[in-house]
Amino acid sequence: MKNSSLELKVQALNELQKRVEKLQTKSKTKNKAGIGDDFINIKVEKSQATFKRVKVSGERDIGHGEFFLLLDITALKEDVYIPLSIASGKKTTGFMYHIEGTAEGDIYTTTITGRGEGITKITLGTLLYAKIPSGKTASFRMLIEVRGGTSKEFKVVINRINYKLDPTDARYKRLDVEINSKLLKFL
Repeated sequence: MKNSSLELKVQALNELQKRVEKLQTKSKTKNKAGIGDDFINIKVEKSQATFKRVKVSGERDIGHGEFFLLLDITALKEDVYIPLSIASGKKTTGFMYHIEGTAEGDIYTTTITGRGEGITKITLGTLLYAKIPSGKTASFRMLIEVRGGTSKEFKVVINRINYKLDPTDARYKRLDVEINSKLLKFL
């Protein structure tokens, strides 16, 4: 009787292990799928953050942080047009973001580039768009430089991506997301 009880426990543990492995596989698959909607899929390929202390004679030192994000965006059903612009304000741009931290931080500079096989750039008026053909992926590299006080922590959060399916359409589709950079301590 002791053996059959032990065998039942081992069998139950094996079943639990199989369930855990199945859930882990589903979780990995979900993470690989990225973030998206019916038209675009976004995968965070890289997130880096570096810090430099800038000495200012006669004044308090300034913290200078560089946040680098590499996002792969795939057009799923049809061509997608994403403005090659990034902003923290209310102006419509491709990528909207904000800074989170333990103190006030100022955006010093921001740059964005988009490239990939089959990706072209078009200009409409004063806006430059990256055209991602259906089924293709574009890599967007973002470098955001932030200045803030030392002994503080900061991160950049992309909270929305605006895009169009037709560049002549005045309306943007918007994908609300939360893509966080690495947390950076300004030492």
